[in-house]
Amino acid sequence: MKIQKLDGYTLITYKDIKLRDGVLVQGLPGIGLVGKIAVDYIVSSLDLEKVAELIGPGILLPAGNVGVFVTNQGELQLPSYKFYYYSGTERDFLFLTSEVQPTVWAQYEVAEKVLDLFVSLGGREVVGLCGTAIEEAETGVYYALATPKLGEKLESIGAKRSSGGTITGACGLLPALASLRGLDAFVLMGSTQTSEPNFAAAKEVIIAFSKLYGMSISLEEIEKVINQIREKEEEAKKILEEAKPKEGEQLPSWYV
Repeated sequence: MKIQKLDGYTLITYKDIKLRDGVLVQGLPGIGLVGKIAVDYIVSSLDLEKVAELIGPGILLPAGNVGVFVTNQGELQLPSYKFYYYSGTERDFLFLTSEVQPTVWAQYEVAEKVLDLFVSLGGREVVGLCGTAIEEAETGVYYALATPKLGEKLESIGAKRSSGGTITGACGLLPALASLRGLDAFVLMGSTQTSEPNFAAAKEVIIAFSKLYGMSISLEEIEKVINQIREKEEEAKKILEEAKPKEGEQLPSWYV
């Protein structure tokens, strides 16, 4: 293990790596937890090794408080950015995930430190995975570009161009800053109508991502979770329907 100080931040390196035409894939907490679920699932499915962690004053607890997590084993754990390594056939990948987003005032400085690390390892392309709020009940994956030439490639896998709006937090900021360094960069967004964890939207993002990079990722486990959620939703819907007064019935006079 190697510990390096970076202007108030600390980089902990567990394994030295160099990336071949490297791709950084970021998935952090956000709307529907779509990006985080997607990256965490890929990391788990491929049994990837954690190669580094970044900790520091801008990476705080979810509510923005200074503090630490306590694991189920009673151990202290600092909030951190975690990096996982995957060696592909032609390109190497660095997957970035965390329990938190950087606090608002530190978004830029944390993103720049991530990019400093990524470029030093041989990084060439940055991908942000996240959710996007779609009012209509429409599924699918949308994209936003920092590198215009990638549009045709993204549309070839069925992704749709975003029609406008904003992307808050690190999901859009990291790719945008990466493009200023000459890196290829874009965002893939799963459509969601809820702020609750959306595994179905994350699955769509995983499918699009795996098509884009020719990566084989089993969907069996995430499909089990999606089916369990649907069964519970159907049960709740049935209970609510049964609780409704039938036609012609009147509620008791004391019912409020």
